[in-house]
Amino acid sequence: MNLTFLNPLFLFGLIAGILPILIHRLTQRKAVSRKFSAVRLLLQSQRVTAKPQRLKHFLLLALRILAVLSLVFIMARPGLMSRGFAALPSGGAKVVILDNSLSMGYREERGERYNLAKKAAREALEGFEGQVAIIPTVDVQDRQMTAKKVQWMKPEEALKELESIPLSFGRSDTTSALGLAYYQLKNFKVSKQILIPSDMARGDWEALELSKLGMVSDGDVTFLRIGGQGRDPNFCVKSVSLVEGEAVLGAPARLEVTVLNLSEQSGSTLIQLYLSGTKVDQKSLEFKAGEERKALFELFLEKPGWIDGEVRLSGDRLPSDDLFYFPLKVREKIKVLIVDGDPRTSLKASESYYLANALYPGSLEGSPFMIRVITESEISSLDLRPYDSIFLLNVAKPHPSRLASFLELGRPVFIFLGDRVSLEEYNAFTLLPWRIRESRDVGQKPERIAQIDPGREALRSLSSGADSLKSASFRRYFKIEGNTRSLLTLGNGDPLFVEADIGNSRLFLFTSTADLDWNDLPLKAAYLPLIQGLLKEAVGLAGTSFPAGIRIGEPYKEEVRPVQIRGPEKGPGIYQFSLPSGEVRRGLNPPYEESDLAKMGESELKKKFGPIDVKIIEYREGTLRDLQAGRKELWPFLLAFLMVVLAVEMVLANGVPWAK
Repeated sequence: MNLTFLNPLFLFGLIAGILPILIHRLTQRKAVSRKFSAVRLLLQSQRVTAKPQRLKHFLLLALRILAVLSLVFIMARPGLMSRGFAALPSGGAKVVILDNSLSMGYREERGERYNLAKKAAREALEGFEGQVAIIPTVDVQDRQMTAKKVQWMKPEEALKELESIPLSFGRSDTTSALGLAYYQLKNFKVSKQILIPSDMARGDWEALELSKLGMVSDGDVTFLRIGGQGRDPNFCVKSVSLVEGEAVLGAPARLEVTVLNLSEQSGSTLIQLYLSGTKVDQKSLEFKAGEERKALFELFLEKPGWIDGEVRLSGDRLPSDDLFYFPLKVREKIKVLIVDGDPRTSLKASESYYLANALYPGSLEGSPFMIRVITESEISSLDLRPYDSIFLLNVAKPHPSRLASFLELGRPVFIFLGDRVSLEEYNAFTLLPWRIRESRDVGQKPERIAQIDPGREALRSLSSGADSLKSASFRRYFKIEGNTRSLLTLGNGDPLFVEADIGNSRLFLFTSTADLDWNDLPLKAAYLPLIQGLLKEAVGLAGTSFPAGIRIGEPYKEEVRPVQIRGPEKGPGIYQFSLPSGEVRRGLNPPYEESDLAKMGESELKKKFGPIDVKIIEYREGTLRDLQAGRKELWPFLLAFLMVVLAVEMVLANGVPWAK
């Protein structure tokens, strides 16, 4: 414990202690000479009474001096300070764990918190002559902190190292940082200290698990809190996704941006959409405290290829998370060839009518598909290479040579059966993994779909509700045998819609018709999402136009090193992967946890450290006085002492009132 004074300049007032002495001397009465008889008796009486008076005067003088000195000490505000970071001997060992996570980029009135944290660390190292180690809480690319790379340095070298560590865009790994600190301190026999300048954001310290470290070194741990204890206001983009349509040339799509108000009060923000660096739209939204809202943007893409997208929020005090990056792969319309094996004079009666309308409902311009309908006789002379998929609808013969060459290109084929198909021709086609048996007429009680493959994304939403496939009825179909995956199964166990892999491609077989002759499926609401969903999956459109993004700190799925093509260097942005299958881009964005500026409470943090003594001090710029761990004020005791002194002085000077 150390004795310190908050107002040490008042100690010069101790000089006032001579005032009672001066007053005592100036007010002392001089003896007056008078002649008396019986001088001997008078002198004897004077000697008897002088001694008590002198003692009384001496005590009064001492009490008045104590009163003045007590008043001076009270004004100087003395206190007993416990041993803290600033009180360490100059020859000890200090580890500075520097919080360089994204949340430290918050800009308050005094400046950026990361700069304040560095300033606090510099103040802590002033006058220190021991060994210093600097450990950031977030690994910086190309300079990952490991036990071998953490070095003990002189204070001047540590200051240079401190300035070289940049603010990151990631989330703190507090457990690893403390583990490195304890590992470095375990063999030291001198005084040890760990200083942690941090905003104490919950997203960083909630994941702390000291139990994973095993043995920890002794030594003081002092948190130097940068900023207040409350939750700082902030807006952030939680996600961006395509909710309607696909990124297809000339087809409309809808982009959904989810924004969070991570604040304790309501507010508003401007959401701006940029495509390839050009602003295309903006929306302003009002938010309640803690509210999540969605903004919808209509897209109409007129150029194929990759587009680099950005969502920007109007500026707040944490600018690092105000940008959200996402790539879009805009591709040409899917070219679909439909071979109608039973064309009719009435368009609505044709085999291809309902399928064609399912692929471009409303208008051809708004569909991601471009279709062409031909008759069976035209397939022999037509070049099939420009098409992405083929549908055979009640076609008599499968044209094995043409179909085999198309499947070798890795493109899917859909076959719908009917009364015109030749079973011998289809069963003779060796590439087909199944055999088509006789047709079955179920009579007055039609069959219904009982099982839907839950593993297929295109079918998952069609198993229940108004869009359920199970409401369709089937009066006639073909029984099949073979090794296939059944996507739709009838109530009697017979497969209705099956799929098989043929080399790099896929082959689909629907055992009933594409029109209304044998079933009423084309009249159901589920028919359109069924056909479009399976076709998008088969041609690789589903999910590829909007690749999944990742957060900083998460691993890439790709095993090749990416190239950054947009965003701050080695930070958030859009990254390009060159794969054997072609180019892939992904958006890399800051971790969501760093945008939530809620703070870890002192009691919660101390609970995580268990028996380890942890001190939490709010940093004030320009002084390390508050780095002392604890202060006990002494002025109340001095005030009580002063009151006692004044009471005794009053009694001694005037006598005991009740004794008179």
